[in-house]
Amino acid sequence: MFTNYYDKILFGISLIILIGFSIVFYQRSQQVIEELETDLPPPRVDNVYELTPDTPLELEPSFWSAPGPQSPGQAWVYDVFTPPSIYYNEADDRFVSEPPGIEARDEEVLAVEFVEFRRAPFRIQLTGQAGSEGEYTLMFRNVETGRYYVTRLGRTLDEVDVEIIDFNIIREEVNGVVGRTSKAVILDQRSGEEVTLIQGETKYTDEPAIFVRTNEQPPRTINARLGEVFEVGEHTYRVEDFTLEPPEVILIKTSPDREEPERSSLSPGQSF
Repeated sequence: MFTNYYDKILFGISLIILIGFSIVFYQRSQQVIEELETDLPPPRVDNVYELTPDTPLELEPSFWSAPGPQSPGQAWVYDVFTPPSIYYNEADDRFVSEPPGIEARDEEVLAVEFVEFRRAPFRIQLTGQAGSEGEYTLMFRNVETGRYYVTRLGRTLDEVDVEIIDFNIIREEVNGVVGRTSKAVILDQRSGEEVTLIQGETKYTDEPAIFVRTNEQPPRTINARLGEVFEVGEHTYRVEDFTLEPPEVILIKTSPDREEPERSSLSPGQSF
């Protein structure tokens, strides 16, 4: 029986403590709220917000500068979203490009671009020999056509306008090794000069080869020489002159819609 009374006494004490803490918490909260409250002044009648218009901005239009050509030539132009068309030209054995935004061409806009100078090999080369001294049989190769000629000393190759006037084999010792060097001397009937050809070495002319490329579809690379005439569409071009330093070539263009020929000096990458 005493245990039941003890439980009730503990419950009553706990309840009184809880009620006391609640009263103290409420009173403290009210004090804090009263401390935070401030008297706000009444709103002013003349306190009206007025809109101030913004000062208009003076804007000047800006434009991107047109992209310029890259170092390989005038056709290598890289726009932001339209790069040039790049493809491999088998005739030229190199990659070429077409600027972006080029529409389909017709013959009125056909042109040629000066590409570069290259060392030009002499039109025939000595490729071999057979036989003994005094009875040598010589072999030459036509550089332009790839044809081979088998001939003897003193004969003339009419197709390439050369006469074989001398041939000998020179034995030379290099680093203790004895080797043989075959040399043929020919008469160039076009220039009247004697030319020495050595087997295994490419003989070059003093005049470089002038390489130009057309903008036809597909493009065409032309190996031109001084004074040579070639056609692009209805236009006729002639190589009038050139300079090696600086590299420039002068072309004369004749067009059916012009009474007088046009003349232009081109650096590598420029078109006409």
